[in-house]
Amino acid sequence: MDKTVAIVSAIVGPLGVLSAILGFSAEGTKIIISDVLLIGDECLYPQNPSFALGICAAIFLLMAQITVTAVGGCCGCCKSRAIPSETKRIVGIVCAVVSWIAAGVAWVLFVVGAAWNANVARDTAPCYVLKDGIFAGAAVLALAATALGIASYVTLRGQRNEAVRTPKPGEQQPTPAAGIAMGHPAAQLSPPVSAPPAPPQQGGDGRALNPQPQVAAAFPAPAQVGSHAPDQPLPPHPPPGDAQV
Repeated sequence: MDKTVAIVSAIVGPLGVLSAILGFSAEGTKIIISDVLLIGDECLYPQNPSFALGICAAIFLLMAQITVTAVGGCCGCCKSRAIPSETKRIVGIVCAVVSWIAAGVAWVLFVVGAAWNANVARDTAPCYVLKDGIFAGAAVLALAATALGIASYVTLRGQRNEAVRTPKPGEQQPTPAAGIAMGHPAAQLSPPVSAPPAPPQQGGDGRALNPQPQVAAAFPAPAQVGSHAPDQPLPPHPPPGDAQV
């Protein structure tokens, strides 16, 4: 999980849970009809902890919603970001909108329940008290609003990270950060082309000045009968009529 997502969840989650706990506590301590004192035509409502519990629950719920919305960027609508998956973006926005609707209803129920448990005197004989389930319903809606708000933030946050890593077609890859070496294939060097040997230089008498060394053959050629070295004179022929011994 992303570090930022973990921090936001650790802040918003406890605020929503605390709001729900205060709502359930207010439900258990609210004023009932036997607690109201009837003096003439006035109904005197005694001091009760449900008033403070309801107000605190509404405040914590509002703090949770403002925090997740501010960090998430106005439900994903305020900041224009390139998000590749339009479906997930719509899901994130829908979760954020439903979260705010549930939070608004819960906030109204908390405030109304706290108002009916205030220490006041009302000329409303017969006396009325808050119905059962108002604070409990507000607490359930607070939990739902908090969960939807976190889900919306996680969805939109994940899509932003994918948009940073996945460029659109035609866009260039982001420039690598300093200090990161990028590998390139080594260039294939062609072997040097050897030049043909230069022809031997000849002197004035027709002989080569620096003759190239000749490599001897592995097997000498057989001598031919009657062959002579090119530089040796031929033997004199005997006169006719003389026989060789």
